[in-house]
Amino acid sequence: MMKKWTIIYRSGRQLLPSLLIAGILLGVCGPAANVRGAEQGNIVIVASTESPPYRMFENGPPRGVFIDILEAVLQQANLTPHYHVLPFKRCLAELKTGKSDLFIGLFYRPEREAYVIYLKPTIAPYVTKVFYLKKDLARQIQKWEDLYRFKIGIRAGYKHHPDFDTDQRIQKYEVTTEEQSFHMLAIDRIDAVLITEETGAYLIEKLEYADRFATAPLRLESDNPAYIVMSRNSRLTPHIEKLETAIAKIVANGTVDAIRQKYLRHK
Repeated sequence: MMKKWTIIYRSGRQLLPSLLIAGILLGVCGPAANVRGAEQGNIVIVASTESPPYRMFENGPPRGVFIDILEAVLQQANLTPHYHVLPFKRCLAELKTGKSDLFIGLFYRPEREAYVIYLKPTIAPYVTKVFYLKKDLARQIQKWEDLYRFKIGIRAGYKHHPDFDTDQRIQKYEVTTEEQSFHMLAIDRIDAVLITEETGAYLIEKLEYADRFATAPLRLESDNPAYIVMSRNSRLTPHIEKLETAIAKIVANGTVDAIRQKYLRHK
């Protein structure tokens, strides 16, 4: 019997174990397994990043706030996820081509509607971004103009806040992962880290930086809903109504809130 999830491949240092998984999958399910989800009946190809505590694939099965939400939706729709774990920019590329069917936790941007369908309702209606600095410097970012004095680590490919993204006076240093940004902060390669509040709280404990870093008074808060999205080139479009019904159900019955409570310190 096939597992309810399969990690088809990953990038970088995780490539070899993932190819072994893919080989096992191909041996069991045949060469057509690693293709678009809709071509394989109930199989859905999900592009994802490694972004704790929302999307986690290392050292265990797929899990996290967004992964658990997605799998609750797919279970109701009788669909099975296969994951492509990639850098964020490559996730977007797979959505553009239709190589992946779904992504969960994509913030709304009008330009993205050219290649994805935002499934309603939202699974996260707002987001708060915070700046982490070394504790003795944390209060030095209190107003917007203070940002101009610091080199700030940001996740490559992400949209953070409209004002921040478009302000060319801010020194921005792109990193592949949030963990990398905290390690760079620790050795003074950057001065600050911009990160989602819940992700930051999770990571500084995981990485044992809680005694060294603190958040600045300036916070970036906005109604910035995140959605499960479907590639416009996916053949899953006949399932849109079924998926949106499932999303609405788990939002209304408290499943989404329960999943958030399971993983997040900041509710």
